Amino acid sequence: MLMAVHCAVLVLAAVLLVLAAINDARHYRIPNRICLALLTLFPVFVATAPQAVAWEQNIMVFGLMLVSGLALFWAHVIGAGDIKLLATVGLWGGMHWVGVFLLVTALAGGVVTLAVAALTFARQPSQTERLSLAKVPVPYGIAIAVGGLTVFYRLSAPVHFSG
Repeated sequence: MLMAVHCAVLVLAAVLLVLAAINDARHYRIPNRICLALLTLFPVFVATAPQAVAWEQNIMVFGLMLVSGLALFWAHVIGAGDIKLLATVGLWGGMHWVGVFLLVTALAGGVVTLAVAALTFARQPSQTERLSLAKVPVPYGIAIAVGGLTVFYRLSAPVHFSG
């Protein structure tokens, strides 16, 4: 029974990430309720995990990512919703998967940024409508979701290999 709940929690968390990506792509916003739902699911994930989770370290990763993200927000580098989603997925990944999460997110972010730039400049703006690439909004929630889905897949490995 616990294994079924554990699998359901991982699936639900993945669905929430996809919803965050879709919302960010459509509206350039990541709803607080999605991040809150992911935060709320984490204790259930820990309680139903087939192996012990060093949740104290996961909380430390969450805190470090949140504080680092706030510094980037104050520098106008990243949006508040992106920070909350990054920190929340960092909570799930903890010390074991945060590096993979950040690497996959950065790579996916590069792809998303290139796609947005290509779509923006494909419009061939007129002389009076020149766009600066720095001013083009990028729905980075898509990249965070890709990185997060990678983490959730890795977290499901004990489920894959259990008898």
